[in-house]
Amino acid sequence: MKLESIKEEFLSNARNIFLFDCQVAGLDAQRLNAYRDVLGLFIEFTGNIQVKDLTPDHVRLYINNLSDGPNEGEEHTRVVISHYTLIHDWVRWLYAQKFVTERSDSSFTPYLSSLFPLRKTNVLPFCA
Repeated sequence: MKLESIKEEFLSNARNIFLFDCQVAGLDAQRLNAYRDVLGLFIEFTGNIQVKDLTPDHVRLYINNLSDGPNEGEEHTRVVISHYTLIHDWVRWLYAQKFVTERSDSSFTPYLSSLFPLRKTNVLPFCA
C-alpha cells in the first residue's frame, strides 16, 4: 500500500493502520484500547467516510455533541478532553502521512559514505 494514498482510505481502515503503527511503536495496551474505542465512536458518529472527506467540522460536531451529553461535571469534562486529544493525535498522524513516501527507485540504496564522507585525521582507528 502506498502511504501517500491514505486520503483514499476509509476512516475505519485508516484507524486500523494507525493502531498498527502505534503497536509497532510500542504503545501500551491501555492507550491502544483507548484509541480504538474513541476512534470507533468518532467513526460511528461521522460515518465511515474517506479520509479526504474528513473536515474540522466533523471533529467540532463530535466534540460539541459529546459535550452536550447527559453527564456534567469534572469527570465528564475530562472524558471530552480525552476524546478530543486522541482524535487530534490521529488527525495529526493522518496529515503527516502525506509527507511519507515510498522510495521510487528501490534499486538505489544510499551509502552512508556518500552522506558522510571520510575525513583524514591523525586519530588512529579503534582496534579491538
